[in-house]
Amino acid sequence: MPALTLERRPASTRRRAVPPPAAAPAPSFAALPVAEQLARVEQLARQALPLYGLPSSSEIRLLNYSENATWLIRPPAGPARVLRINRPGYHPRANIASELEWVLAIRRDTPIVTAEPIAALDGEFIQHIWHPGVPEPRNCVLFTFVEGAEPDEGNRLASFELLGEVTARLHAHVVAWKPSRPMRRFRWDFDTMLGPGGHWGRWQKGTGVTPAIQRHLSRVLPVLRRRSDAVGFSKNRFGLIHADLRAANLLVKGDTVAAIDFDDCGYSWFIYDLAAALSFIETHSDVPALIDAWLRGYAKVRALSKPELAAIDTFMMMRRLLLLAWIGSHADTAQAQSVAPGFAEGTAALAERYLSRFS
Repeated sequence: MPALTLERRPASTRRRAVPPPAAAPAPSFAALPVAEQLARVEQLARQALPLYGLPSSSEIRLLNYSENATWLIRPPAGPARVLRINRPGYHPRANIASELEWVLAIRRDTPIVTAEPIAALDGEFIQHIWHPGVPEPRNCVLFTFVEGAEPDEGNRLASFELLGEVTARLHAHVVAWKPSRPMRRFRWDFDTMLGPGGHWGRWQKGTGVTPAIQRHLSRVLPVLRRRSDAVGFSKNRFGLIHADLRAANLLVKGDTVAAIDFDDCGYSWFIYDLAAALSFIETHSDVPALIDAWLRGYAKVRALSKPELAAIDTFMMMRRLLLLAWIGSHADTAQAQSVAPGFAEGTAALAERYLSRFS
């Protein structure tokens, strides 16, 4: 397996796409309609394919356009691949390399199914690409294609028990794993999620947050901080986690749940992975059953402490506020627009219920 490198090779030994000109040719890219942005990013993706030994004429189909642009690649011969083009300004190269090092270790050390990074022709996993129609150079990574379907209401309960087991294996791996060098990943704690400089923006600017809703939601903040701090930061409770194991990042095939897209992996409380799994469905009536199923699966591999179990509602509330911030900072994306109606009001209702129990 090719060696994973954190440092970039000298320019004389790296393969590159066409070198960028002195001036950015598309300064108004962010203001373009999404369809036009995608058309340009697709050209960027096609330009990246030869770096991995794939023809630029390969069939290409968009899988997701949110934080990153993710494309399904079907070359004329050989297996399908997935190309992820990272959005600029979110993760520097060293952070992406840390993500890939963990993914490779998971594939090597555990039975967990996940996509495998594929090295380019120059032996490196991360490629730096540029196209005249896109203003900033981007980092990209090619992965193997994992078969399966996103969980739906028909199989969600069964998949949650499997997910709990997979999540516990991830956590057990992290506790025992010794990476080759310090991992450079985000920290997901109270301040970096809900503070003024949060990774996904400010929840106060979420779509639909009126002054009244903002005042109401502000009441939960001191309770959330106090109860999350009470869980502590010991190695058995706080470490490297996936941090986004929601339905969109799971693939179910038979009795297997594959975990994909480790782009948001970082340091947080282990129990926060359960809260992330309930993203956007926190108000559904089957949430208690889903939590019970997840905990059953988790208990097959490792035990959770009483403080962690007592904090499940706290981390669900923190995640919900973080998603409110995400919707506001990604208001131009189709996904944010699809979930925004009523989301702030639903968050306020959850906060009312939370305060009635814990304030």
